[in-house]
Amino acid sequence: MERLRFAPDAAFIPRGELLDGVTVAPLTARPGSGSPVQAAIFRLAPNGRLRRHPATLPQVLAVLEGSGRVSGSDGEFQPIGPGEAVFWSAGEEHETETDTGLTALILEADGLQPWRTGS
Repeated sequence: MERLRFAPDAAFIPRGELLDGVTVAPLTARPGSGSPVQAAIFRLAPNGRLRRHPATLPQVLAVLEGSGRVSGSDGEFQPIGPGEAVFWSAGEEHETETDTGLTALILEADGLQPWRTGS
């Protein structure tokens, strides 16, 4: 067994123009480095934002704490909160923002598919 930490003090502030008020605590290596899936905890501070960009790979964002808004290819924001998740296809433009703060598990992998009843 190998224990992993994703507490706020284990996270880093990524560089980039797409992220405002965001910290990341990786749980897996990136795809292409021997890991078939990338998993990380993203924390968005109050008024934090993952700016609009295309998904590199199919992606799931699952909200663990807090609330915010997400948009997909249509650009229309929809509310999201704890216990809810969204799936974006590879190449799909998307965005996430919050007024009060949000913690999410993000999974990315080639071939990733959302669970659907009857799957």
